[in-house]
Order: sequence, then structure tokens, then C-alpha cells
Amino acid sequence: MSQPDHHHPVVSTRYGPVRGVRKTAETGVEYLNFQRIPYCKPPIGERRFKDLELPEVWTEPLDCTQQGPSGYQFSKLQNKIIGSEDHLYMNVFTKELQPEKMRPVMLWIHGGAFMRGSSGTEMYGPDYLIQKDIVLVTFNYRIGAFGFLSLDSKELGIPGNGGLKDQNLAIRWVRDNIAHFGGDPDNVTLFGESAGGCSVHYHMISDQSKHLFRRAIVMSGCTLNNWSTVPIRGMAERLAKALGWNGKGGEAEALKVLQAASAEDIIKHQDLLLTPNELENRILFAFGPVVEPYVTERTFIPKAPLALCREAWSNDIDILIGGNSEEGLFCLSSIKENPAIMDNLKNFEYLVPTELELVRSSQACRERGLKLKKFYYGDTQPSFENREGYLTLMTDKLFWHGLHRTICSRVSSRNSAKTFVYRFAVDSETYNHYRIYFCDRNVRGTAHADDLSYLFKNLFSPVPGVDTFEYRTMQTLVELFSNFAITGNPNGGTVGDVWQSIGAELEPYKCLNINNVGLSFVDLPEMRRMKLWDSLYKKEQLY
Repeated sequence: MSQPDHHHPVVSTRYGPVRGVRKTAETGVEYLNFQRIPYCKPPIGERRFKDLELPEVWTEPLDCTQQGPSGYQFSKLQNKIIGSEDHLYMNVFTKELQPEKMRPVMLWIHGGAFMRGSSGTEMYGPDYLIQKDIVLVTFNYRIGAFGFLSLDSKELGIPGNGGLKDQNLAIRWVRDNIAHFGGDPDNVTLFGESAGGCSVHYHMISDQSKHLFRRAIVMSGCTLNNWSTVPIRGMAERLAKALGWNGKGGEAEALKVLQAASAEDIIKHQDLLLTPNELENRILFAFGPVVEPYVTERTFIPKAPLALCREAWSNDIDILIGGNSEEGLFCLSSIKENPAIMDNLKNFEYLVPTELELVRSSQACRERGLKLKKFYYGDTQPSFENREGYLTLMTDKLFWHGLHRTICSRVSSRNSAKTFVYRFAVDSETYNHYRIYFCDRNVRGTAHADDLSYLFKNLFSPVPGVDTFEYRTMQTLVELFSNFAITGNPNGGTVGDVWQSIGAELEPYKCLNINNVGLSFVDLPEMRRMKLWDSLYKKEQLY
């Protein structure tokens, strides 16, 4: 289709024409911006909670120059409920529509514990990555109860994982349409962080996404983290009761209540459903991925992630995987607000992974709990004053041990694909925005999500000065990740040739350590802690 003007190009997609706008990134790069492109039918009315379909066709150019809304959620930053149910849109950022050679595609999945977050440019601006010869794509998916309600009754047609199925539709949209934006549909790298990293890993082990992408970057979250799957059934009924349902008529009546409820009421109640015992067992949220209760042609998670990992189609694709050195720092705000959390650590058996299926009062569980206490606290008692032990424990329990098991699972599969492991340990006084938000400026370290500020422009700060190590870190991380997306090899260019993929040697394996000094290829510093957590499992339970 001809372009009406240089500033507002129009692109034809399979579903209809879209009009974008030419912009200049804060790094000085000119690019084309297409936002609010529908990639599926909106999840409104009777489609609330349901598996969705690709969008209807339109004929007139759609205005895709402005950002769409986020999904409904409570924003801690704004201290209010924000968003819309009509929010399933795609954003495409590209430098050329018709390059001489089609550009590799980097497809981003945002995090937020499957309960919050969006693809908005206030957090995920394209300014840094668009410096490279790639096409960047971001999108929203359903979160919270809207995206992860699950009912047992097959007749009701809501088995769960709607949010992951939204993501699958988005990946399919990219495969079918990205060539119109200068992107190569055969060279797509999926990448995401936290729940987004976990989502990337789900696509790697689900046959629904088989061969829809070529490479993957898994950041600070994976399907072998203990929070990756909600183990409790019946959350829909709990939510309906919180909204006034009398408990009669089973799931069908509960669904009627939920379909009729306002989105605001659902958001107000969905975070209040977990019991004290579930919270003590470190169940983090009521709505998230589930093993689906019955099989359909669109079943995304048919069985436990560990079993899916062993036979994953993606064992034959190259990946980058890693996390941040002090992921657990994000827990500091919660123990500041509620110091009793530390007092409750007297029962360390509640920190033993639930997937071991040990009765909390059993000797086997108590022995494992004591082993954890001895390792992280020695002979001292947990308290707010010695909170470092708790924060390190959370780093390992919530993030690193799942990543470690995933790495071992891939290597043990004896595949020919490459696995590159990284550890991000950059500690900036002013630029580690998530640590500053979770903690305060007096706390140091590299918290969960601190790496994002070096990949994406966000509202917290301007682009760092070119003579700062923060700027050098940003350029290094962007180069490593984009190199991998372009060629499958993160090395080259200004970063040199320091990063090697790991082989069958698991004790220890090496990682690229990224810190204030630069890059080094070292034994994983957390390996001693990983072996402790390994010792809690039977061998067949690990990977």
C-alpha cells in the first residue's frame, strides 16, 4: 500500500491497514512507531475469561500512533485501579519498512507476577534496543483473574491460561505480519523478564508455540520456579463468593456472577483470596498459570512443567538465561511494612518447596527446613536486623534455583543447542531503579528487575550520560542481547568474545558476570547455594 506521507506511514497487515508515526529515540535514532495494533478480538462481554481468536478484518487505515491502555490492575505507583479490558494490542518499532535484508525480530513479554504490568513505553521504551538493526515488538496480554481464571467444567469452556494463549496469538500475529514492517518471521527471538521470562519458558515447553520462534532469552523467571504454577483449584468460586455469590449452583453460577461483575470489583478482591496457610506456604498469587483440568485443541499446559521440560521441543533452540545477583531485595519493602514476616520464619519447614509434597509436620520436611535455617542463619534467629539471610534465601528460592534447574535440564538433554548463562550484578547508586523503588537509596545491590533499566528507556530517569558506567552497561547489555537475536551468538562487536555456551559440566558451570567493572566469564558464584537446594530434592524431582 502506498504511504500517504513520510511522517505517517501506512502498512498493510493481514487484517487491515495501520497508520504509524515517525519518531526520534532519545538515543538520536529515527524509527517508525506503530502502537495499539489489535492482534486478537477484544476480551469483552461474553469473551471475558474465554480463549480468544484472531481479530476481525478492517478496511480503513487504523490510527496506530498512540499507545493503548494497560489491562485492569491496581497500580502501586499511582495508588489506584487503572486500565481497560479492551487492551490486547501490539506495538511495533522498526527503522525501515523495506530494508535490503529483513531484520531479526525481538518480541518482548512483560513481567508483573501475572497480576500486573503492561507493554507501555513508560516502562519499556524502544530507545535503547532500536539502535540496533532489529524490529522490536511488545504487547499486552490478560493478567490476574481476567487472564488466568480456570474452571473444572469442560462445558463452561474456561480451562485456564488465557493470558498465555493471548501471548501465543501475539506470536502467531508476528509470524504472519512482521514482514510488512521489515521483520524476518523466520528469525524471531522471544524475550521476557520475571513472569515474562517464565512465559517465554512456557512457550519453549508448550507444543502450542512449537517452532513459532527461533531463539529465547529467559530473564529472572522460568517454569521451574515455585511460583510459576498456581497449585490451588477453586479460585473462581472464592472470587465469586467475595463478590456476593451464595455458593449455590456450582461453577456455572459462579461464572455468571463473575461475568456480571465490574472489572473494578474483580481487581479489588482478587488479591485477597489466599488463606493464611497458603501465604505461609509462600503461594504468591491466586491467579496464574495452571495445569489445565482437561484437554482441548488449544491446551497450553497439559501437565506439570517439569515433565514438559524433559521433552521440550525447544531443547533444540539456543537460549540466553540468567538473573540478577540480589533478586530477593524486592522483598525488603514487604518485611519493612510487616516485620512479623521475620518472626514467622521460626517454622522453616514452610520454606521447603511445596512440589516435594512433604507434610509440613513430617520429619523429612522438618529436617530440610533445619538445613535451610542452618545454611542461611547459622545459630542465630531470623530478625529484621539480620534480614540479609532472608533476602538471600528469597533470591535462591524464588528465582535462582529454578533457573539453575532449567539450565541443568537443558544440558542433561544432550541436545546440540547452545545455553548461555548470565548473572547481572551492576550496582548503580542512581540507576538501579527497581531497587530504589523496592528499598531506598541507602540500600545497595542488584535487585529483581534492575536489569530492565539498561535495556529499556523508562519514566524514572533520562538516558545516562555517555561518560558513565551506566551508559556503558546499557550499550553492553543491548549489544549482547541484540547480537544473540541477530546471529545466535551474543559475542562480537564492542563486547569481544568472552561469553561461551556451557556444556555438560554442571559442577560448577560458568556464567557471564556483568558488573560495574565489566564482563568476566566465571564459575557461577551462587553454585554452593544451588547445591544446597538440590539436596532437598530426590534426583528424579530436580530435572
